[in-house]
Amino acid sequence: MHRDRDPAARPRADIPSAPSGNAAPSPDREGSRDPRARSHADEGGKTHLGGIYVGPPKIRRALLNSLLDGIAANGMIALNDTFAVAGAVALRASSVGLALMNALPGLLGSIGNYLSPALIHPSHGRKPIVLAGVAGQSLLLFLAALSGFLPAALAPWAFVACYAGASLSTNLTSPYWVGWMGELMPGAARGRHFAWRSVFFSSMYLSCSLTAGLLSIRFGSSQAPWMLFFGVFSASAALRGISCGFLARQYEPPPRTAPGPFSPWRFRPGRDFARYSLATGLYQGSASMSGPFFAVWYLRDLHYDYLFIAVALSLTVLGSISFAGFWGRLSDAYGPGRVLAVSALMAALIPIPYVLTGNRFALWAGCIYSGASWSGYNLANFNQMLAAADRRHRGHFLAFASLVVGLLGCAFALPGGFPPTGVPVLFDWRLQSLFLLSAALRLILA
Repeated sequence: MHRDRDPAARPRADIPSAPSGNAAPSPDREGSRDPRARSHADEGGKTHLGGIYVGPPKIRRALLNSLLDGIAANGMIALNDTFAVAGAVALRASSVGLALMNALPGLLGSIGNYLSPALIHPSHGRKPIVLAGVAGQSLLLFLAALSGFLPAALAPWAFVACYAGASLSTNLTSPYWVGWMGELMPGAARGRHFAWRSVFFSSMYLSCSLTAGLLSIRFGSSQAPWMLFFGVFSASAALRGISCGFLARQYEPPPRTAPGPFSPWRFRPGRDFARYSLATGLYQGSASMSGPFFAVWYLRDLHYDYLFIAVALSLTVLGSISFAGFWGRLSDAYGPGRVLAVSALMAALIPIPYVLTGNRFALWAGCIYSGASWSGYNLANFNQMLAAADRRHRGHFLAFASLVVGLLGCAFALPGGFPPTGVPVLFDWRLQSLFLLSAALRLILA
């Protein structure tokens, strides 16, 4: 369920894209030609979810459990996005530690994703792998909640390690979840279905973020007790545990095709797919280099409180909700490639307000624009990847794209831990120079 970790922009680097050009036709885009669609009539008639035809009753039940899983997971994401960097700042973690917290899960996850098809055959089932990753994330989030009670010299690094491990645990299993969902949802209605789901997810995100911000309004960034963060990350761990329960109830259809053998060192995805994976990694890397430092800028330099961050996140989600249906209809009508091109250009402009002003209302307005932009990017990214990847070797293509995106994302994110003390002050704050660099790179690559 999973991308810049700042309140204004959150691309999911763990969900790679496929080429944005005219991809070869895929059976997933054929609607009624899908052999599974013919079997629907044999399994008990047609059912709908959210006004969209989804297949037989057991597929509808699976998608409903997936919806409930996603609602709980987005509550967890909201708490993490609002308080993860704040918790590290409260423990006085260094800028290098913040960069590692953001970069290492993507790097290690991408390597693991690339090697896993050779080690774990999908015929053994995706569900146990996904459940293990989700349960591991819940446990590590609870350990992150406890880390602040350790001695001051150990606490920041323990928190960074536990939080990075929690992110890594689901990064490693993301391709299996994507493949699982690709088998459940017909390609012809996939854009509308995921747009419909995103409204529920965004509403949950909004509720949790605002509630947590209001409960912490009396604490400043320099005086919040660790008990506040203990409560937040314990709740986050509990929500992920609930999510795991719904995933455990979700039906997993058998793979429609048997994947061929995979050799990590000999796999060749094709020139077009490789070039696009490179472009996607560069684009997402240029966003991730500044991602962890937006919250640092809010708390340390502008001296805003946690409620400001919660409102910024909530406005981002409102922008996402407002445009979810629009992007879904556009994707189904014109294809995800065109939506991806437009939304990538829009997302490239997101850091500009942060360069020009620190006014809270201007930044909040930028958050609405950010949510609208990234909702289109994430939806098109996800659907384009499912449509263009070879169905027979989908896991292999996802593993390759994840490796490229993860390596480049880390290459950009780790140096982001050093420029805050090395870049020139072009505006009011040194971090604004980093935001400008990120925007310039995105525009070049969009």
